[in-house]
Amino acid sequence: MHTGAQSKGVFDHWISDVNQICGPFSATPLGKDFSANIYKMGGSILDMSRVTIRGAQLFRGRNEIRRCITPDFFCVFQVQGESRVEQAGNVSILQTGDIVLVDSALPFSFTYDWTSQQISLILPRPVIERTLNLSGIELGVRIPSHSHIASFANHLIAEAAHYDNLDAEESSALLDSLIMLLKPSVIRSVGQHSPNDRVFLQAASFIRENIGDPALSPKIVANATGASVRSLYRAFAAHSMTVSEYIKTQRLEMCADYLKTSKSKLGLTEAGYRFGFASPSAFSTAFKQHFGITPSRYCQQLVT
Repeated sequence: MHTGAQSKGVFDHWISDVNQICGPFSATPLGKDFSANIYKMGGSILDMSRVTIRGAQLFRGRNEIRRCITPDFFCVFQVQGESRVEQAGNVSILQTGDIVLVDSALPFSFTYDWTSQQISLILPRPVIERTLNLSGIELGVRIPSHSHIASFANHLIAEAAHYDNLDAEESSALLDSLIMLLKPSVIRSVGQHSPNDRVFLQAASFIRENIGDPALSPKIVANATGASVRSLYRAFAAHSMTVSEYIKTQRLEMCADYLKTSKSKLGLTEAGYRFGFASPSAFSTAFKQHFGITPSRYCQQLVT
C-alpha cells in the first residue's frame, strides 16, 4: 500500500511522463484510488500513446495552452472502461469503442473515475485544417462505437498500433485517411459558427494559402478577409493565440511537414523562403525555438 508521499511521487512521475509525451497538461487526483501509466506508440513519426488511468482528472487550461508549442488536435480512442470529456461547452461520456476529437488550443478535460484505457493520436493542425478546410469542427462530441465510422477508425488505429516502423509517407497517408474517415462525424455547418469562429476560419484559410509571402501581417489578413484588425485580434484571442503567432506557427509546421513528406531535393534555405521566412538565419532561429532542434538536425532525424 502506498503512503501519502509515495502516492504523490507516483502521481507526479505520471504527469511528468504525460507532459513529455503529449505536451503541457495538469491533473488532479480524485480520492485515494489513483493509478496510471502511459507509454508512447507508433514509432518516431506517428505521435500516438496509450494511457491506462483511474482516479484523476487530466486537463489543459489557459496556462498549459500558453506553454504549448504546437496546438494540434487529439483524436482519443476509448479502448476500455469509461471517461468523461469536456470541451467547447460539450460534455460526452465515452464508453469502450467511442472516439472523440479535441483541440489542444482550447481548454478541455478528461475525468477518469474508474479504470480507463485510451489511445491518443496527435493530429497535426495543418493536416486537420487542410483536410477539413473551412468546415467547423465539433469538439468534445462522442463518435459512438456502434457507428460505421467508429468501427472503421478503431480498426485502422488498432492496425497502426502494431507497427513502429511506419515511414513519413505511410504515416501521412494514415493521418489523412483517418481524418477523412472522421470528417462526417466532426464537422458542422458554417452557419453554426460564432462571428469569431467565422473570422478565424476565413483568416486561417487566407494565411495558409499565402504562407509564402514574407510580408504577411495582421493588417494584410484583415484587409483580405474583410474584417477589422480589432475583430481579427479578438477572433484569434478566442483561440489563445495572436495573429502573428499563428502565422509563425503555420510557417514552421507547414515547412516541417513539407520536409517530412517531400522527396524534393530542395535545400533548407530554399525551404525557408518557400514558407515565408525572410532569411536563412530567421528560419533557423525560429525553427529551433519551436521544435527544439535545428532544421538540419531535424532532417537528419528523418532519415535515421
